[in-house]
Formats: sequence, structure tokens, C-alpha cells
Amino acid sequence: MNMSEVNQPQRGPLARAFDGMHQVLVPTFTLLFLGFALLYVYYAVSAIVIPLVQDGDLGEGLFKGLHTCVVALAIYELAEIVHQESDQDERQNAILRIRRGVARFGSVVVVALVLESLIMVVKYSQQSLAGFLYYPAMLIAAAALLLVALGMFSRLTAEPA
Repeated sequence: MNMSEVNQPQRGPLARAFDGMHQVLVPTFTLLFLGFALLYVYYAVSAIVIPLVQDGDLGEGLFKGLHTCVVALAIYELAEIVHQESDQDERQNAILRIRRGVARFGSVVVVALVLESLIMVVKYSQQSLAGFLYYPAMLIAAAALLLVALGMFSRLTAEPA
């Protein structure tokens, strides 16, 4: 028996079961989210190419493709965060890892909301639907509120100086 085994407390069967589930579920969810992100990328490319080939309409394809690419980016970011959770070297500083993951994912969501609202503004202006501009305005307000909440989260979880 070496010294590291003497200092380690005995782990119960429930803790060992959770460790086993962690080793199975984290890679499974990582691959699942990565697969969904790749499917969204494929759908985005087809959403751009199909209208261009059929009708020669690049604008509609770009709207759909850009929206789908933003969703793919958010799902990929989620897969990366889940994958980093399984990294055994970073287990010691869980608070820092959680804080970094929430900040990255929140930033992707804010960017997605702002891009979606800009796409809606352009689309509504092209179709003369100015009465529906309150939808993108609400999306921008939601993105601003989320950005403020993300800043508060970062401030409240910061390490004391």
C-alpha cells in the first residue's frame, strides 16, 4: 500500500456508481451533441445550396443557412463544454471550469440571439413587414438582459483579489 492510498477516504458504492455513470454518460453526450452539430451544419449547407440551385435565390438560402449555422455553433459549444467536464486533469478546480463553461455558452447564446434579431430585421424590411419589428426588438432586449445576467454571474463568482 502506498502513501496516496492511505490518505484517500474510502468511497461508497453510490460514489463508485456515479463515477462509472460519469465515465459512460459524458462521452455519450459529447458524441450526441457533436453529431447534432454536424447534422445542423449539413442542413445549413443544404439550406444554402438547394434554393440557389433550384431558384437562383441566394438570399433566402443565406437566411436559413446562417440561422442554422448559429444553432450548430451553440450545440458544438455545448459538446465542447461537456467534453471538458470529462477531462480528469481539471477536476481540482470545478468552480473555475463551471464559470468558464457558463460564460462561453452564454456568450454563444447572446451572439445567436443578436444574429437572429438582425436576420429578422433584414427579412422584415425586405418584405415590408415593419409591423413585426417588435419581435427582433424583443430578441435584442432578451440578449441584453442575458448579457447583464452573464456579467453579474461573472462578477459574483469571481475569485476575491
